Amino acid sequence: MAASHFVFAQTAERVTSPHRRLENARNLRRARQNQNRSVMFARSGSRAVEPRQNFDNSGNGMLKGAYFVRQVFTELDETTSDIIQAVSLTGTMTFDGNGNYSFSGQQLNSANQTAASSYTISGAYAVSSSGQVQIQTPVSVDSGDVEYGGVGSGGEVIASATEGGYSDVFVAIPEGPASGVTGSYQVGFIDFLQANASDVRNGYFTMTANGTSSFGNVTVNGEMANQGSTATTQSLSGVTYSFSGNVGTVTFPTASSPLTALVSGAKTFAVSPDGNILVGGNPNGYDLFVAVKTPSSVTNATYVNTYYQGGLENPIDICGTGQANCMDAFYGSVLPNTLGAGTEHLRDAGYDYSAYDYTTDMFYAFPSTGAYSDGEFEWLVGPNGEAVLQVGLSGYYTLITQFQTAPLSGSGAFINPDGILNAASFAPITNDTAPGEYVVMFGSGLGSTQSATSLPLPISLGGAGVMVDSVSAPLLANVTSPYALMNVFVPNETESANGGYGYAVFQASVSGAMSNSVTLYTASTAPGVFTSTANGIGTADAFHVSSTGAFTLVTQSSPAAIGETIVFYATGLGATSPSVADGAAAPGGPLATVTDPYFEVDIYDSEGNDTLVNNYTAVLAPGLAGVYQVNITIPTGVAGGECYLDVGTTDGYTSEAKLYVQ
Repeated sequence: MAASHFVFAQTAERVTSPHRRLENARNLRRARQNQNRSVMFARSGSRAVEPRQNFDNSGNGMLKGAYFVRQVFTELDETTSDIIQAVSLTGTMTFDGNGNYSFSGQQLNSANQTAASSYTISGAYAVSSSGQVQIQTPVSVDSGDVEYGGVGSGGEVIASATEGGYSDVFVAIPEGPASGVTGSYQVGFIDFLQANASDVRNGYFTMTANGTSSFGNVTVNGEMANQGSTATTQSLSGVTYSFSGNVGTVTFPTASSPLTALVSGAKTFAVSPDGNILVGGNPNGYDLFVAVKTPSSVTNATYVNTYYQGGLENPIDICGTGQANCMDAFYGSVLPNTLGAGTEHLRDAGYDYSAYDYTTDMFYAFPSTGAYSDGEFEWLVGPNGEAVLQVGLSGYYTLITQFQTAPLSGSGAFINPDGILNAASFAPITNDTAPGEYVVMFGSGLGSTQSATSLPLPISLGGAGVMVDSVSAPLLANVTSPYALMNVFVPNETESANGGYGYAVFQASVSGAMSNSVTLYTASTAPGVFTSTANGIGTADAFHVSSTGAFTLVTQSSPAAIGETIVFYATGLGATSPSVADGAAAPGGPLATVTDPYFEVDIYDSEGNDTLVNNYTAVLAPGLAGVYQVNITIPTGVAGGECYLDVGTTDGYTSEAKLYVQ
């Protein structure tokens, strides 16, 4: 069963969009990086230097056979975000199911080519049991780099090389026959015309195949940065397509002035075996288009299970003052709850900051057509939710591609491979886990219901235990209804305890029988704020503290006041001084204080302003095991109403929990 089935109902409207709040997270990341570049670049060396080493490859068979690949790869100026060098890749990548691939197609490099040339390369890949993938980057600029991402239920791949200092997007689908191109498709695209960030354009349109060679007439909706980012349309007549084997060409009329056109010329593409997805781009350009077949009917419940996502973007509408471009790339995952809300994770890397984990809430309201605008994105949903696209609007140039994972299940003791989540934020599977973090681990056959009743926490509950990198993990609870899950404390001995990065392997034992193992990425911190809805996207578990020491919940009817000191609880904030044994009660003195030099709290208010909290303490809550207590004084300048209580660390930033301020 997929993890999304376990997300509790939460459909409150967002205060502001997660990608608007992402602007604030990126600005904070830049500020920290300018303070200490050696610390903030630490991860760039670690994941990329050891591609595939020690990474779970039990899912390698998920990738096997001929795949059509389109990749757009950029090297960016760290000051201006201009594209120094761009590479596009178009062709067929053949996976052998055992961790090796060969590629044959075309490559275009803006540094030394004006037209694409034939190109072949071979490399390695690894797929974990959850479908997380690592692929040796096929472009010639840096074939030692790694694409990180995930594999969808139909074998689709979305990935990005976030750790190696480049910005790119990699999309692949199994090649289907030409006969699969039938009916109506909803298309999203992005194009870095002439390898110039300032000439970026994106948009969307519908095209309908007649089953032979024509898409007919097409009306394109979109924006062009070099034309003032004004919403515009372009009418195209006589769009045709043809195939040679399983690779096709779609031909749009060639514009007399490409700089003023949204779409122009011929593009190479392929169709998925089920006919539901098209992927392509111009071999002689730096564009990407992805299309999903128009669905017969869509509801919020169509958007279900975990999705892997990725994109290469230039959100010029949120660039800083005097900054024309601010490109970034990311991979990650989305965990919708089928009721119009959910959580998402982006492993985000920008032109002037290194990769970090951004987790947020997300909201949606799909009409039956599967296409709608939320003011920031045009959403396009494919049949059965197999693929979802988001096209940026109003100067937010992006094409976000999401591929749905297959529901996962197993016999006996079974951990859901995409069902280990931050216990506070419910950040989905691609988010790092950290030593000292509480995670919720979904599965089946995990023993009987039992909760810990004393400290230190036990390492067995309900006849079950959990090992993390072969170390017994303290357990807070084992629950069998309504879902089988375990609340697990990640041991401090887990890799990353000393600031490193790597992988952690989770495995359960039930009455002596071992479950499957699940591998996750690790970091020294993985922040999450506990909420009243127990799923990360509701009101924070924040409390007023009276003069007598009594705690009362901060709510809409009892909001926090400017200048008041309140308390909230979190997980994943990393090491403390003094350190505390796994599962043991934190001391009342001396307090176990968070040592992360980049820990911070900020409040994103109802008017879209962000205020950094300067007066705070962050410690392990005395008398509790592994729960962090953060005391903050509400700063002046915060607008009243529903706000976001955001927490940042060296490795991540979470913007999910709400806080009411008067």
